[in-house]
Amino acid sequence: MDNSNINPELLKMARSRVNFKAHFIIFILGNVMLWLLWIMLYYIFNVGFPWALFPTLGWGIALLFHYFKVFKWNEKWVEQEYSKLIEEGKSRNTSVPPKMNS
Repeated sequence: MDNSNINPELLKMARSRVNFKAHFIIFILGNVMLWLLWIMLYYIFNVGFPWALFPTLGWGIALLFHYFKVFKWNEKWVEQEYSKLIEEGKSRNTSVPPKMNS
């Protein structure tokens, strides 16, 4: 990777997306292991209740929030905050809007 042409905002976004993909893969593998454990317990000890459903649902909800944070909400929140700062600058009668720092 050429360090002279790196856009820090794009690099941050790329890291967030890679982190989400890793979280998704771990979610799939972890839940496969949980459900295999439940199947083994079902056939060995006759454990009837599918207890693996609870961690799958909880973790799935967390993964859904992670997805929205990375792909949906992040840019909208940045735009809203930037607009808010511009409005604050107008109310102070400053001609230069504040710079966005990353």
